[in-house]
Amino acid sequence: MGLTQTKLHFAIIRGTMEGEWIHAIRRAEKSPYEATIANPYGDYPLHLACYSGVAPPELIRALIDAYSDALIKENKKGRDPLELAAKNYSFTDPNRAQVLALLRWHRPGSSNNASTAVTQQHSSDLICNSNNMFCDSPPEHMYSCSAQCVVCLEEVATIAMKPCGHICLCLGCVPTTMRKGLCPVDRCEVRELYQLQGDQINIHMSMCGSDLPQNVPVENFS
Repeated sequence: MGLTQTKLHFAIIRGTMEGEWIHAIRRAEKSPYEATIANPYGDYPLHLACYSGVAPPELIRALIDAYSDALIKENKKGRDPLELAAKNYSFTDPNRAQVLALLRWHRPGSSNNASTAVTQQHSSDLICNSNNMFCDSPPEHMYSCSAQCVVCLEEVATIAMKPCGHICLCLGCVPTTMRKGLCPVDRCEVRELYQLQGDQINIHMSMCGSDLPQNVPVENFS
């Protein structure tokens, strides 16, 4: 591997083999500059952690804290950490959704999106970047679960999960709820969010206020 393989690289390799990650987490916190160094294959420590498919969210978070630019770096095979994690974390791994949420949404950069002021809040010492979190196109099907946010039970639910389509969150509850990357209704992995606009909100509210059962599909949102 050569001399550019740092102690942090080796700590992650050791964690992969032995299943013990505390040393790698402490190394990332103690010597964050090592997270800025790529090995001869173009892999930063974050890439190696994602290769493993078993690194805990705590390590992923520590590596992003140490060097967030690694999130958008490609190794010599042209793969970034998100692609590696999506490929290597098993769908049955309980950490998969949370790891992918960290890699998708806690990225460097800023957004002019109207949601930025709310979603760019500190979440476990990371900034949630709404430019990566919100999309312009709604889910194929959306479902009115509740007029109120299912988390705070106070604000109007205006945020739909993709791809499952459940309208179940208010904007203010997005940063904390999406840390785990799961829809709070069906616990499915969330890849993007869509914010209802104008008449879509009125239709959603009318569906929830009607005699129809909750969690019914809304066909006329677009």
